[in-house]
Order: sequence, then C-alpha cells, then structure tokens
Amino acid sequence: MIGHQIGGGSGRDLATAGGVVAGAAIGSQVGRDRYGNPVSTQDVQRCSTVNTSSEPAYWDVTYRFRGITHRAQMLSPPGRSVTVNRDGEPRE
Repeated sequence: MIGHQIGGGSGRDLATAGGVVAGAAIGSQVGRDRYGNPVSTQDVQRCSTVNTSSEPAYWDVTYRFRGITHRAQMLSPPGRSVTVNRDGEPRE
C-alpha cells in the first residue's frame, strides 16, 4: 500500500508490486526464529519456596493399603506410618 503512494503512472504500479513482494517476504517470516524454525509460546507457572514460621493448616497424605491408593488430609503431621481401620481409612 505504501508503494502505491510513491511515483505516478507505471512507476506507481512498479512500486505497488515491489511492496507486495516485500510484504509477502516479511509476512512469511513472522513467527519464525532467525534460523527459520517456527516459534511457539507456552504459559508456565513458576514455583518458589516461601519461608514461613507457621505450620501448614493440613497435610495432604497419599498411602497404599492392600493394593489400593488412598488420600487423606490430616491436621497433624502423619509421620512414617498412618494408622488405618479395616477399610483403609485413617484413624487419628
């Protein structure tokens, strides 16, 4: 479109054609790195360690009992083992 604004007559047509070719060349490289490889973006979540002096409100615990994986939220730290009833439910 800028090429159409330059010159007059056949010069204007030549400038328009040159602008079209230049625009196509530039447009074909959009979304590529300097080596011509496609570039993509991905949202990521960065985790960080926060130092606090208080204990957590609860502990998420996952354990296996008789081949079944169970999950529980406990109000106190579970330690190395979890006491469970005959159904594998935790007992406090």
